[in-house]
Amino acid sequence: MGAVTIIGSYNLGITYTVETLPVWGQTLLSRQGFFSHGGKGSNQAVAAARFGAAVRFVGAVGQDAAGISAREMLLHEGIDVSQLVMMPDYPTGIGTIFLDDHGRNAIVVNPGANAQMQIDTILPYSKDWPPDDILLAQLEVPLGTVRTVFAQHSGMRILNPAPADASYARESWDWVDILTPNETEARILCGLAPDDPVTSLELLKLLADKTHGKTIVLTLGAEGALIWHQGQDIRVPALSLETVDTTGAGDVFNGIFAAKLAHGESLPQAAYKACVGASLSVSRPGVIPAIPAVDEVNRRIEGGTQNAEMLGGSSGFSKKGSDNACI
Repeated sequence: MGAVTIIGSYNLGITYTVETLPVWGQTLLSRQGFFSHGGKGSNQAVAAARFGAAVRFVGAVGQDAAGISAREMLLHEGIDVSQLVMMPDYPTGIGTIFLDDHGRNAIVVNPGANAQMQIDTILPYSKDWPPDDILLAQLEVPLGTVRTVFAQHSGMRILNPAPADASYARESWDWVDILTPNETEARILCGLAPDDPVTSLELLKLLADKTHGKTIVLTLGAEGALIWHQGQDIRVPALSLETVDTTGAGDVFNGIFAAKLAHGESLPQAAYKACVGASLSVSRPGVIPAIPAVDEVNRRIEGGTQNAEMLGGSSGFSKKGSDNACI
């Protein structure tokens, strides 16, 4: 079984369904409101575990009801929580989600304990991570912490640079093997405005140039993904399904993608299965309840991995990182 160590956030999710997203100063009555498990790190951990990876989750929650519930949920999904830190002096992170009738969302996050994941909290654990573990992280936890532990790891390192910040345009990313931004995040990483009209392919090449040829997996929502690997661009399709709720789609993609790479699948194969899984997840409400089973994705593909390979040739990516890249 391939192993994935996920460094990231857990947030208690509070979702409100509304006809349209509110504007400043507006008060709306929500048709429905509910609590759910969330946070980019825990979403990705559950997706990776459901797709067959042995998952270790490294994170921080408060010593409160939400933190206890988070631990129980992760354990129920078969995830190793021995390195989930419970912090008595900080609350568990909270994400508030407004979801409209078109499946669009606006999200406000209070990081709580996630912001306290400083390097001295994680470093004692990192010595126990096997060198062939895939590391996957996001940026709802401090960038400096992720950078330090990634730089010390000899295996593959995948960073989902979300949420993106304008300061990240100055980052070298030389400590990352694969970057997995969406288009908005990629523009910000390139120093562009979030709504710059640059095309997806131009954006992919801009980010590849900026990162000196790192492998980039640019997620495109309903359009699938674009991969840049060793000077080659590879387009990977998604399923065409009715959109119900896009919350967490990128997290589902990243978790499945890491799990499939951990099992030795090629870069196009892993991205294709991740696109199919993310497509299925947005066709139903919620995040963790919407993550499909691996059997459902396999049935949907029906030979699609071969199609994905033909899109990009036989390019692959080994578990040891970009220096050992070609299969």
